[in-house]
Amino acid sequence: FPVKSLELKEGTLELNEYQSIFRIFLKVLEERASPVIFYLVLSVACREEEHVCETDIQDSIFKMMNKNSTDVLVKTLNVAWEIFDESSGEFSSNIKLATVSRFLLPALLSASSHLIIVFYKEKLERLLKVVGDILRGGEESKVKTLTSKCGSFLLFGALYSKMDQAQVHSKGSELTTLAADVLRISNLFPQGKGDGKEMSSFLVKSITESRKETFQEGCSEDFKNLFRTFHCSIQNCMISVISCIQNIEKLYNHFIFKDGSIWATIIDTEKEIKFEMEQEQLKTRRRQLVTIRQNAQDSTMPATNYIQSHYLSDSSLSQDIGHYDFTSSLNEGLSDTAITARVNEQLSSVACHFLELEGDELGSHPCMAQFVAVVKHMESKQMYPVPTGSFSEADPPLWMKSILGVLQCDENHRNVKLFILKLILSCPEVFTPFSKTFLVPILTLIGSGSLTGSEVINYFVSDLLIMLLSWSTQTGVIPDGSEMEKMSAVRVLSFLMRNIHHDRRDILRHNLELLRSVLEIWKPCMVNRVDMDILERLLSSSQQGEEGSGVQVLAALLVNEMIDPEKLTDQKLALSLISRVDNKYRKVFQAAAETCGMLLKLMRNKPSFFDGLKSNIWRKLEKLNNSKSADDKNRFLEVLYFMHRHYPECVKDFSQGFQYTLKFKTGIQLSQCLEMLLA
Repeated sequence: FPVKSLELKEGTLELNEYQSIFRIFLKVLEERASPVIFYLVLSVACREEEHVCETDIQDSIFKMMNKNSTDVLVKTLNVAWEIFDESSGEFSSNIKLATVSRFLLPALLSASSHLIIVFYKEKLERLLKVVGDILRGGEESKVKTLTSKCGSFLLFGALYSKMDQAQVHSKGSELTTLAADVLRISNLFPQGKGDGKEMSSFLVKSITESRKETFQEGCSEDFKNLFRTFHCSIQNCMISVISCIQNIEKLYNHFIFKDGSIWATIIDTEKEIKFEMEQEQLKTRRRQLVTIRQNAQDSTMPATNYIQSHYLSDSSLSQDIGHYDFTSSLNEGLSDTAITARVNEQLSSVACHFLELEGDELGSHPCMAQFVAVVKHMESKQMYPVPTGSFSEADPPLWMKSILGVLQCDENHRNVKLFILKLILSCPEVFTPFSKTFLVPILTLIGSGSLTGSEVINYFVSDLLIMLLSWSTQTGVIPDGSEMEKMSAVRVLSFLMRNIHHDRRDILRHNLELLRSVLEIWKPCMVNRVDMDILERLLSSSQQGEEGSGVQVLAALLVNEMIDPEKLTDQKLALSLISRVDNKYRKVFQAAAETCGMLLKLMRNKPSFFDGLKSNIWRKLEKLNNSKSADDKNRFLEVLYFMHRHYPECVKDFSQGFQYTLKFKTGIQLSQCLEMLLA
């Protein structure tokens, strides 16, 4: 076997053989729950962050837990426990944490209640004492303590996920009685009242105090990462505990969301998070375990006629934003019913809950799935009132106000805000009734350009805008309540216009669809507020490949009547548009011709400008019509056809140029000529 599975290249015979052999071991593990095979699989997989058979390993663990007796399984799970709990230094911190998170945790989450009680009765004293340990000594000593604490909090999270409140937070159960005795004898929680709530109270107290722990300046990068892992584990454990023992939203806010300092401890603020717009970056989705106890599953838009098929009909982008698929990322190809986070996926007969999130840096964060799960948990338990109408007056719950404060605080790091926005993106339907509260703050962040790190429409910004547009269509809430709200929307429009172009046609088409959707849905707050300087720069751009982008933007603005006709009387803008009729690319000159037709129709009541515009366009058409080149003749007919779609009067002046040659025309060209004559 290679040391790491990633040494074998994708699609090679060696990798196929490796996977086949590994799956044989997994099959034996499922049927026999052999401690030896379990150790073999564990020792191989934990050498790397994600094994090539990771999903198969998880599935086999679940099946193993369902097919074997409690006595056999306890012996097998003790193999993983002994690796985690050893103190001789034989196993590294990474191996220990991988053993807990990728083997022990999924096994316990799919175990029976009886097995859970048997396992934790043996380990509870050790786990409670580890949680009560104080960080002391040098870096090496702290690494050992932190590793033990991380694993212990993960295991307590699994316990509170599997057991109901009566077993972990009430007097009389085996676990709470044992925990109370351990805490009393060890003097870890002297304020215990003998009410069976000692274990939960001790964990909450320990987690609250642990949030203040931080690393010293000048420590190693590995130590910083371990500290971050520690804070993630205590945050996940807090969510598990509160979700099990409480049903009051105010307490969820107090213990999970209210403390604004937690975000900087669980999120790496030294790392630059980058986003792409390429399809390849968006295909991966990762399945993540969540340790939250859950019971059983618990406006019409007028049609807008844009210029024909956007002249990008050969695009490979299958998703059309015009259909308002507001919940999936750009190139996922998901249906309208698909959502960014799919909750409670079950493997075989296992009752263990999963979330499937995008496998980018934010989606794969160890706390993201847990936060999404607790947000959905609060909603399913109806812990706060959710409005069904009058959305513009909806008052959000306390926990939403807490994360809104994080977004609006200028002192919070960009990465922290990105994490909060990814959380909202992963469960947008929860925030929809309260969209009035979040709409403008998110628009402000997008318009500032601070989210992307560069002036570009990446998939993250695209997803955010699609989500906001979805909220507006569902609730009728748009950013038009004040001048500040309108300006936030206008800044986003300017941002989209500046960055509309992309060399890949599918992404350019996506950007144009996004712009059109913004114009349609938020039109009332953008009319006559278009930045004409940006539009003129787009139309006059001579950069290779950008010739058609400005034309498409102008067409979208004209269709939605976004520009005051007085602002369009600039001859420079008109001449830039007319010059695109000479472009060698069909998609550009066709779009330019149709946009010229729109402009003629709009400006017919402005004689001084209209006459000059018409004269310049007619000279172009006459030059093409009088040319002896067959290509120019064909271009003349195409330009005239697309122009007549919005200004049919143009056909009368040029119909003699083609009506007597119809018998020589066939196919699409003949159809277009007949259509013009009928017009």
